Amino acid sequence: MNSLIKIMPNVKKFNDYITDVKNGKTPLMISGLTDMGKVHMSYSTRFYSEKPICIITFNELQARKIIKDLKFFEEKIDFFPKREIITFDYVAENKDVLFDRIDVLNNIQRKKSKIIVTTIEAVMQKMIKKDELYKNVIKLKIGDTIKLNDLKEKLVKLRI
Repeated sequence: MNSLIKIMPNVKKFNDYITDVKNGKTPLMISGLTDMGKVHMSYSTRFYSEKPICIITFNELQARKIIKDLKFFEEKIDFFPKREIITFDYVAENKDVLFDRIDVLNNIQRKKSKIIVTTIEAVMQKMIKKDELYKNVIKLKIGDTIKLNDLKEKLVKLRI
């Protein structure tokens, strides 16, 4: 464990804060921290509460900076990007961003995400409802047998 994290339980205010986090008392407000102090507090919250955390910041540059700073404590950090909105040409849209967003949503669903960093713009963008997204999942495994017509039907229904 990083020595910066070890000192946190020695601070009474931090222990009170973690108790509130564990008990689900919200909202909680912390102010007056430097940028690195915010990162330290965020990771300490994750470490001592053993709950996933989501950091929402004002723009992508700040989100990337937070991720870089958080990597001092933890390598596995999910970034939930904003969707590019290209009104003139759907084909020109970067599909990697869409896949990155779905990967993060899948990690959240599977409870694999521990730290998620995103922007207010990404959070505000409309997303498919959770039940809609996961009701349309088609699971195929090596060795499974599926009728081609059944698969076609399911795929056609996904496009509607």
